[in-house]
Amino acid sequence: MHGGYVTVFIGSVLFAVMYVWFRARKIKNRYLEFVNVKDFLPPLKALSDDATVPKYCSHLIYLTSADYPSQMESKIFYSVFQKQPKRADVYWFVHVDVVDEPYTLEYTVTPLIPGDVFRVDFMLGFRVPPRINLYFKKVVENMAANNEVDTVSRYESLNKQNVSGDFRFVVIEKFLSFENELPFIEKLIMDGYFFLKSVSLKEGREFGLDTSSVSIEKFPLILIPPKDVNLKRVYE
Repeated sequence: MHGGYVTVFIGSVLFAVMYVWFRARKIKNRYLEFVNVKDFLPPLKALSDDATVPKYCSHLIYLTSADYPSQMESKIFYSVFQKQPKRADVYWFVHVDVVDEPYTLEYTVTPLIPGDVFRVDFMLGFRVPPRINLYFKKVVENMAANNEVDTVSRYESLNKQNVSGDFRFVVIEKFLSFENELPFIEKLIMDGYFFLKSVSLKEGREFGLDTSSVSIEKFPLILIPPKDVNLKRVYE
């Protein structure tokens, strides 16, 4: 009898966790903002060529959930241009798609600006470990061998020594901003979701990224901003 209560309790907890996770992702996706990649390609190229901006790294990589190469989350470009201008020689956007065939391990490359900006789409079977760090290195090696991208450092002193440029992943971790006017139930669900995120596997480790080459950025998730703030200036 006691075992039956335990089973029911565990089942109820698992159901609650799955419900919160599912509903929270639905709420997030409802307000997720995508932008047209083409609008940001000229500014990316301009930033890459701007010697007045300190170089962040040679190769800058972002993980994207956008399904199509023509789209990108607005938060990524916010990170590149506004969070801290991130000048790099080459920009990469990586998308991971888990497919039904259990052992699929394939990828495609979309040159957004040949030699300077690329999108890589991985198609991984659900039984394939998501070792994105390893797979990405293989992709870059193959592209360098085909003269699609130059991986040698563009610093003059290092270039003469044929030293490879450095690679850095930027992982954006979202948190629920106080600047939201969510309905009570949705706020409760989102609070539960971010609590679960805090105790689960971090996104960098989830995708098998080497922590030595990963930068974590916090991004405020604003789903429903306040419509009006009755703030008045008082003159003394």
